[in-house]
Amino acid sequence: MSQLDKNLGQKTVVPLLKDDEFSPEFMVMVRRLKEAKSSKINRINNSARAMAHADEFGMATRNYLQSTWDLGDLSKPFKALIRFKVATTNTCFYCSTHQIEHLRRLGCDENKIKNIQSYLTDDSFTASEKAALAFVDHMMTDASNIPDNVVEDFQEHYSPKERIEIALTATAMSVLNKFNDAFRIPIEDEVIGIGIDVPKL
Repeated sequence: MSQLDKNLGQKTVVPLLKDDEFSPEFMVMVRRLKEAKSSKINRINNSARAMAHADEFGMATRNYLQSTWDLGDLSKPFKALIRFKVATTNTCFYCSTHQIEHLRRLGCDENKIKNIQSYLTDDSFTASEKAALAFVDHMMTDASNIPDNVVEDFQEHYSPKERIEIALTATAMSVLNKFNDAFRIPIEDEVIGIGIDVPKL
C-alpha cells in the first residue's frame, strides 16, 4: 500500500468539522491565521478541522504552531527545510506533503526536496544546513544521545539564539507530526499531487 493510499484510506479518530460546525471563536482564529499569514493558501487544513473539536486547546495549539513560523530570525525557507526533515524523520506523510508545498512556494532548490533523506552527502545542502539537519534528525530519533560531533558542528555554525530557534521549530513540527499521524488526518484534495513526491520514508 502506498503512503497516499494509507493516508486517505484510514478512518479519522475524530470527524473533520465543516466550516459551519466551527465555533465562532475558532473560525475567527482560522481567518486571522489563514493557516499561514505569509502565504496565499486560503484553505482550512484538515489538521485544524480536527483540532476544532477542542476550541480553547485547539486555538492555543494553532497559535503556538503559527508563532514558531512567524517569530524569530531564521528565514522561512530554512524553517520549512527543518520542518520537512523532521516530518520525514517522523515518517509523517501529511506534514511532509505540506512542507513540500511550502518549500516549492518559497522557491527552494528542488534537489533539496528530493534528496532530504541523503542530506549529509548531497551537495545541494550547505555545510550549515547539514549541521542543523543532522542535529534535528538526532533530536527526533534519540534526543538524549546526540553524538558530540553533531552537537559541536551545530554549535560551530549557529549562534545560541539560532540554535534555540532551530530546535523549537523542530519540536513544534514534531508535535504536529504525532498529532496528525495518531489521529489519521488525511491530506487535502489540493495537495494530493504533491504527496506522491514525498521521498520514501
